[in-house]
Amino acid sequence: MPAPESPPATRGSLLSDPSRDEFADSLPDTSQYFAAWLKSLTSPARPIDSPAPDSAIRFEGTLRLDGNISSVVHSRTGTLTVGETAALQGNIFVAVAIINGFVRGDIRAAERVELSSGARVMGNIDTPALAIQPGAMFEGQCHFLPPPGKTDGERITRSSVADSTGAKGSSRRSRSKAAKQEDSEGLALAAGR
Repeated sequence: MPAPESPPATRGSLLSDPSRDEFADSLPDTSQYFAAWLKSLTSPARPIDSPAPDSAIRFEGTLRLDGNISSVVHSRTGTLTVGETAALQGNIFVAVAIINGFVRGDIRAAERVELSSGARVMGNIDTPALAIQPGAMFEGQCHFLPPPGKTDGERITRSSVADSTGAKGSSRRSRSKAAKQEDSEGLALAAGR
């Protein structure tokens, strides 16, 4: 015997179906989870307690980064530019760093670091030269390094060699007490004392 035919389903009949309400309460409301997930995708820089870079980027020459990147960046002689829309999570070790976007990590540049007006840096900076434009945000400590090619050890060695060869005026520490006293008397005369 054939099964009885049911009337064709229409949109109105599906919405008013009493069995639909029976299961509606058993499913969780996912709208709050979806909203949180969507917000995590649109947030340009999510705060992370400790950087855990996925990889290391090594380059020579010039490199421009745009987008969200989690990596350590290395280059002995290269110039790194972090674009306006970029968010870099990781440490930077380069010759020159030009920051226009967001960096969360330490920057060590052998020559210089430039922070443009749109830059946001959360980390320490070690460099011999630092330029910060008005509007840039920097949260961390800055340690100024000696210029490339001139370390304190080289300066002391050069002055020691000059002292041993008898060169004049090579170091203030090697001057005699009498010479220092003559200088102070000359200054006192010039000041009218």
